[in-house]
Amino acid sequence: MTLLFLGVSAWAQSPCADTPVFQTCDITFELSGAETWQGTQITAEVKSPRFRTFLAEAFWAGGKKMVLRFTPTDDGLWELKLTSNLARFDKQNLRVTATASDAPGFIQRANVHHWRYTGSLKAHLWLGMEIWDLPTASDESLLTAKNQKATHVRTLFEPQWPPDPARFDALEKQIRRLNADGILVDLVLAGPDGALTKALPDGNQREKYFRYAVARLAPFNVTWELVKDWETYREARTLLKDVGTLIKRWDPYDHPRSAYPVGSTGAFVKDGWMTHILCNGEDPAVPALEHQSYPLPTISIGKRMSTKVLWNAIASGSYLGYGATRAIGEVMESTRFWELEPYFDVSNGKALSLEGTDYLLVVDRPGIVEVEVEKHGYDAAWINASTGERTPLKEYKGEHFIGEPPTKTGEWLLQLSREGRKEGMLKSYKFESQPFLMQEAEVDPKRVPFTINLKDAMDLKADTPIPFEIKITKDSRATRFMQYLITADVPTEAQGMRVIGTQAKGSITLPRELATKFPAVLNLRIAGMNANGKIYYIDRVVSLIP
Repeated sequence: MTLLFLGVSAWAQSPCADTPVFQTCDITFELSGAETWQGTQITAEVKSPRFRTFLAEAFWAGGKKMVLRFTPTDDGLWELKLTSNLARFDKQNLRVTATASDAPGFIQRANVHHWRYTGSLKAHLWLGMEIWDLPTASDESLLTAKNQKATHVRTLFEPQWPPDPARFDALEKQIRRLNADGILVDLVLAGPDGALTKALPDGNQREKYFRYAVARLAPFNVTWELVKDWETYREARTLLKDVGTLIKRWDPYDHPRSAYPVGSTGAFVKDGWMTHILCNGEDPAVPALEHQSYPLPTISIGKRMSTKVLWNAIASGSYLGYGATRAIGEVMESTRFWELEPYFDVSNGKALSLEGTDYLLVVDRPGIVEVEVEKHGYDAAWINASTGERTPLKEYKGEHFIGEPPTKTGEWLLQLSREGRKEGMLKSYKFESQPFLMQEAEVDPKRVPFTINLKDAMDLKADTPIPFEIKITKDSRATRFMQYLITADVPTEAQGMRVIGTQAKGSITLPRELATKFPAVLNLRIAGMNANGKIYYIDRVVSLIP
């Protein structure tokens, strides 16, 4: 990248020469005398070669140094028009020529539930792992992420005001290293239990901090995960909407945005700031129903996700924000993962498919599996879910595959694919070779095939186990296997909808934190999905008492 100054006075600069597209360009401004970073404003109206315009703000980098950072997303001539309250920087014009590179770019939501790169427009496979202390992480930790074929690393970066430039420098050093290996960094911007509001209690202070953080970090390949365990915050919905909207406004690259949950971030889909759902994948019912309920990508997280649990989350249509392994990466790369959706014409397993092209089944238990497929010839293989080792079968031709894994122990996958067709599809631009239409959940009580029995159904006591049972009212082949997701929300409050159960029978506990005033009118929603993937809702309006 070459940097040209037009009509610029004599002021110290640190030009960014020969930087390719999708790498950061830092322009340094040196303050002098009594000038301070708190009293200095420097912004640039940045215009791309394709006439897209956005604002970039300079940030304090320590001492008397301020930096204006941006990332060119296209090759060609970029123009920057500076505005500042310091006369020597104000109304200056810069031109930057960015050179082409093979970097795929940032990522954006595409094809309803999937991701692609903004530069290459190719699909992005979201497989994550966690390095919570990234700024001080060892070289071995970063190498492990690369070797495990992780495409995302999650970390926690606590807020403080005034900011500490040295802390940001340490974080940015690691982000640069991971980005260079094609790994994005998922930034959790505050810890649990109200850490954000404790560190930044004032709304104006929060705005200053997040504008500063976005100015420094948005030019990298990152995603935003606002707080950890959002359910531990008071007035969480209002807080996250304020912060999420602020980041959406000031991030010119529109990086993905969500929050890190105990249960799910489905509570915030309608608030407009969120681009994808993070949910706890330890129970496969959560990602399964969230994926079928919302037209957003789903990312599963968790702490106790075994190989089988990870694959069940994937088979539910979710990507992984935790638990990336080389075996998972290699198996998914052998599919058209960017078009796979949950598939239900199977027995003894959960499956994904691009019908007529690619089928991937996770075996539930030892024994025979069955898969209905379009009538073609398929390359077939059993895959060890832990190692990725393949046991090829002879070519299968037909419509109804029946088979049994090589052993009765271990975790197994079955792949049926038309490799020749897949290879041919890659020769031309095909990101969505078949349309995907979201279903509408059935809410008519006459058509919902189950009901819920609650003890003391009108007045439910907070923080107290409440016995319940979901009963099937219409037996059919489709209701032979049901998954449930029970959520609770007080609509008049801003606490957010909570996941409180996934079982058909037992007890649920309604957190007192759902409300600040009692008695509170609470909406209890039971979402059920049958064996064909059909979603049903039952809503119960009850009184929550302390």
